[in-house]
Amino acid sequence: MYFENAYFTVALYLSVFVGVFLIILHWRNSTAAESRMQRMMMSFGIDQNTATHADHLLNIDIRVVRERCRHCSVANLCEHWLGEEAVVSNNFCPNASVFRGAAASSHA
Repeated sequence: MYFENAYFTVALYLSVFVGVFLIILHWRNSTAAESRMQRMMMSFGIDQNTATHADHLLNIDIRVVRERCRHCSVANLCEHWLGEEAVVSNNFCPNASVFRGAAASSHA
């Protein structure tokens, strides 16, 4: 009986540790994606205040835009481009057309 309780306790602690680890990992990924998204918006000519408050100030479906950023397959290229380490245009961004349209409408 003692060993069953010990195994249960170890399994419980392990599952809590893994759960907390996964939550922190998801939070860090979301924070990094949000930062990339805002910096990329600014590269298209959207001012910092509008990029920071895009939910309320831009006429785009920001949930879809955020999901694309969070699951972007070229996040490393994005980081290099935003850090001015890559010479390609920013057309690689899956949200490029959305940001270009939002920048045009915000300047109109």
